[in-house]
Amino acid sequence: MPSLFIVALNLTKLEVVVSLIAGFGFIVLFVISSAQGGYKDLVDTTLKNDQTRRLGVKNKH
Repeated sequence: MPSLFIVALNLTKLEVVVSLIAGFGFIVLFVISSAQGGYKDLVDTTLKNDQTRRLGVKNKH
């Protein structure tokens, strides 16, 4: 499967290596932030902003 992906995009070996490093880096950083609970802040902020927006819309009508 990876060989088809590389051929379809016509990537050089350097571009494949850079893509793999970037993908691996993303996964590592995601795991670190998840382990530290960083996603909880994101969820809390999103819910707070949504509630504020909903209350603002209700007050305008």
